[in-house]
Amino acid sequence: MTLYGSSSDVRESRWCGSPQPASLSALPPATLSGPLHQRHHSAIVTKSSSVLGSDTKEPVPAPSPADSGVSELEKDQHDYSTADRLRSHDVRLRAPRLMLQSYGGRTRDERDAELARVRRDRALLRQRLEDTEWSLCQRAGEIALLKTQLKDAQNEQTAKGHEYLTLKADCRQLREAIDKKDKEVIRLRHESDDKDKSMKRLQAEVDRLTKDLMESVTDLTKTKESSKNEIEKLKTEVKELRQELSDVSLSGYEGIECGRTMRGIYDVCKTNEYHWTSSDSALEDAEVQRLNGELPDPCGDPCAASAMVERLKCEIENKDTQFNNERRKWSEEKDKVLRYQKQLQMNYVQMFKRSRNLEAEIDGLRLELELCNKNMKNLNQHKTIEL
Repeated sequence: MTLYGSSSDVRESRWCGSPQPASLSALPPATLSGPLHQRHHSAIVTKSSSVLGSDTKEPVPAPSPADSGVSELEKDQHDYSTADRLRSHDVRLRAPRLMLQSYGGRTRDERDAELARVRRDRALLRQRLEDTEWSLCQRAGEIALLKTQLKDAQNEQTAKGHEYLTLKADCRQLREAIDKKDKEVIRLRHESDDKDKSMKRLQAEVDRLTKDLMESVTDLTKTKESSKNEIEKLKTEVKELRQELSDVSLSGYEGIECGRTMRGIYDVCKTNEYHWTSSDSALEDAEVQRLNGELPDPCGDPCAASAMVERLKCEIENKDTQFNNERRKWSEEKDKVLRYQKQLQMNYVQMFKRSRNLEAEIDGLRLELELCNKNMKNLNQHKTIEL
């Protein structure tokens, strides 16, 4: 059996002996119905009386004469032990009471100091609470602003996404157009190469034809010169033949000096110291008659020399006609070649201008593609920054 009362009293006594926390020191002390040592003492007395009452209720046998001294000794010992326990309990109760008295006198100042400190802490906490509420209001405003900015950024991002898709489609179309233009440029380059080759081939052919034409002109010129020389020779021969014919025809008349042939023969004979006789004159007359019989009459049919002259004139006219025809043909071919060269030059100039225009368009499309790629990179950078 314990002598300290109930467990709640023991906890209360332990709490009274322990240092009071700061939060509980500000609270008003609980009102006790009586001093703590009196309550413990009443509990102990009640329990001891109940124990004694229970002991008295039991039937006690009649003591024997031998046990009377022993029972008295036990009773005295029991009373001594009970008194000893009561004294020790009283000492134990006095120590907490003294401690409580000293603690009660000491805790009043501490309680006032603690109360002042708690008030200061409360004012500080209230100021801190107001600052926290103000900062919370600012944070709420900032959060609302950030939500608005986030919504605007999302809308802008959506617009940028649509613009990005549009630019991507435009870039795809521009790339397709550039590919088509590149193919067309390659085709035009091949065509220009083919045209250059054909122009070189035609130029070589024109040079060859020009060379052949110049050779033919040179040959014709030489032929014409030779024909002129032959014509001059033939004219000279015809003239001489006509002179001889006139001399021969006039030699038959008497009293008229013979022609150039006879004069030549006479001169030869004179030079050779040939003596002219009448027999020689007769022979000469016979020869002249023979020649007159062989030669045609100048007043009748035309002579062979005139026929030759006519034939030579026809040949010369034919050669002149052929030369004129060849010269006209050469001039026509020359005009045709010059016209073809001019057409080729015009085609080459048009092709060059077209290729220059295509190159300018390709450069413009390339610049637009680079600008689109740069815009796409900027959009991607803005998107990464916003994220």
